[in-house]
Amino acid sequence: MIGRTETPPEITRADARTVVITVRHAGDAARQQALARAAADGREQEPWPDGLLSWSLFAGTDGQALMAYEQWADDASLDAALALPAPYVPGIVGTEPSAPVRYRVHRSHVSAAGRAEVGCVVTPVFDVDGPERQRHFIDEVFMMIKDVPPMPGSIAAHFHTSTDGTRVFNYAEWTDEQAHIDAVTADDPQRIRSRITGEIEGVRPCGYRRWHLHTALTTAP
Repeated sequence: MIGRTETPPEITRADARTVVITVRHAGDAARQQALARAAADGREQEPWPDGLLSWSLFAGTDGQALMAYEQWADDASLDAALALPAPYVPGIVGTEPSAPVRYRVHRSHVSAAGRAEVGCVVTPVFDVDGPERQRHFIDEVFMMIKDVPPMPGSIAAHFHTSTDGTRVFNYAEWTDEQAHIDAVTADDPQRIRSRITGEIEGVRPCGYRRWHLHTALTTAP
């Protein structure tokens, strides 16, 4: 049975070994909301294949984009769903389909505010030169921040690696959008932001977006 929940997905749930992330541009806020409503209704009403654990839809705070975050039991479950007589289409119902981009949750950092309510998700994305650079980049980030007090409003950062070795996706949880705006405009005496976004060989920042949860669907236990 599929149910709606008011909370974002539990990123570190142990039974979710495969993640599919899909981003689509909507153009403007009115179309964004129309697409979001249609996608959420469509996903809720259709049969779910075995192994699909949750589907969460986020709306960009700038009104320009939508993001679907899907948690699967494993790659085999996703492969089976894609091979059904009526194949499952990952991502955002009603938008142009594409081959799913698969991720693994590689490493998570939870701040002292880890139990706070998530009011905004921020997703910095990085283009990288292979699996070794994925791991190296994430390890470097953790070394940089290990002795740095968390920024006000920062809850957690969940670093994902794409299985094709080309991307690192940081699903960062914040209390609200303003907290993140304040963080990226605050003084950075240790140059952590500049080091992360431009000084690690084989890693290229692709920007970030801020999101609010629109709909969260999950299978009943």
